Amino acid sequence: MSKPDLVKARKLLLAERSRLERERRAKAAEDAEAGTDLADYDNHPADAASETYERTKDFALDENFKDLIERIDEALRKIDDGSYGLCDRCGEPINPGRLKAIPYATCCIDCQEAIERR
Repeated sequence: MSKPDLVKARKLLLAERSRLERERRAKAAEDAEAGTDLADYDNHPADAASETYERTKDFALDENFKDLIERIDEALRKIDDGSYGLCDRCGEPINPGRLKAIPYATCCIDCQEAIERR
């Protein structure tokens, strides 16, 4: 990749990382504000199940934020070490259109499809 392309990729990745961090903090603040006090309920099993579902959903969302941020950090490391834009599996260049859509992609489309078919 050319130096200007790498600069654009870095800016895009940093902007996406910043957006994800803001969303994660906003979600955490929203969850803290909503509270999780089961004492407000009459200990009905359906109320407890709803609360458990919401906690599980919140945990999954937070894990997704963490995973995406880790992928972005890895892409930034690859820019620094010169391996950004190369498929982790076959070593071939990743299509620039794919990197534009998913700037933290680690595999070319063919390898990604092979992985997902497993």
